[in-house]
Amino acid sequence: MKLPDPIRPFDQATLIVVTDNVQAKLFRADGRNVELVSVMSQKLEPMEQERMAIATGAGMRSGDEHNPGDLKAWTREHLYSELSKELMRRLQNGEFERLAFCAPEEHVEELKECLHVELLKRADAFVPKLLTNDDLQDIVAHVQEEMPSVPAAAIDPHHPPVQRGKNKNKGRTPKMG
Repeated sequence: MKLPDPIRPFDQATLIVVTDNVQAKLFRADGRNVELVSVMSQKLEPMEQERMAIATGAGMRSGDEHNPGDLKAWTREHLYSELSKELMRRLQNGEFERLAFCAPEEHVEELKECLHVELLKRADAFVPKLLTNDDLQDIVAHVQEEMPSVPAAAIDPHHPPVQRGKNKNKGRTPKMG
């Protein structure tokens, strides 16, 4: 998809990851072009659900007795783990410089915990919204709202940026006490 003029182009190759409980869509944005490059899915098949029921001690009495939320959490954890591996592979292949993530607000911290530290260094935005079914142009707009103009990887934590603008002590010598 070609981004329309009101939306600013991406200055570096950026992977936009849009995820929910069971899938992650990876979009590559570069300049004004944004394209879907991969869809990862982690749905539990009936046999896996039975194994999960045994592993969690839910027993095999009936399919509706175990908590479906536990299955979603397991699926999400597995998805995020596989996503981290896939993103590391793509990083090592030089497919992107920057990362942006869109995930439901209640899952953002879990997603961050599953990501490799090198991916976190390149993550410039975490949009706390469920956007997996949204239009690509809307997703890009949400990402650009959250994304700083300077990539996270370019910021040196040991040398914070110089504050420019208003200076309360302009022209005065600081008091020594």
